[in-house]
Amino acid sequence: MKQHGGTGPQRSCIACRREGDKANFLRFVIAPDGTVTPDLEGKLPGRGAYLCQSRRCVLDAASKRLFNRAFKGMAAAVDGPALVTLLQQIMEQRISGYLALANKAGATVSGGEAIERSLKGIKLPRLLVLATDISSAIAEKLEGMAARAAVPVVQVLPKELLGQLVGKESDRSAVAVMSDGFAWSLVKEIERYRNYLEEESGR
Repeated sequence: MKQHGGTGPQRSCIACRREGDKANFLRFVIAPDGTVTPDLEGKLPGRGAYLCQSRRCVLDAASKRLFNRAFKGMAAAVDGPALVTLLQQIMEQRISGYLALANKAGATVSGGEAIERSLKGIKLPRLLVLATDISSAIAEKLEGMAARAAVPVVQVLPKELLGQLVGKESDRSAVAVMSDGFAWSLVKEIERYRNYLEEESGR
């Protein structure tokens, strides 16, 4: 996990005490009733507490009541497993949201033949998204084409959901993102999601 270095504002994880760029941590605030609330965009008002992009650190912070310490005794008790699940759902929703927005903006290509044409075209995709349940043969073929065209590849979300996000009634094994802005946002969200799903922080 990339937690160190950089020149942005620095923060430290309340669980493992690792330090790094603020952008590489998960931020939490407390609601008026003391509920610990994830703030992945970092825009909610109030004092923030930070954790590594790791389920392990989230669970440790909950079980050791570290949120309560960080928020000066104002935080309510936290159900660690429930918070872990909530964070994963929020991250998946953010990835899905960017894909849906890219599709609405006309910045996606889906379907095997259409994607292959785009990878051979003049205007190349900025990112190729493969489904988690894509067949190994199709994945290998598309990854090879993307590598030759220097197009980055990520693998996330099942075929059924990819199809729904690009407005198709059938499953989609892959979606090409044609916009730099949407591609950058997706890479950032997916990297955080992958870090979070690792068993331990600091990998």
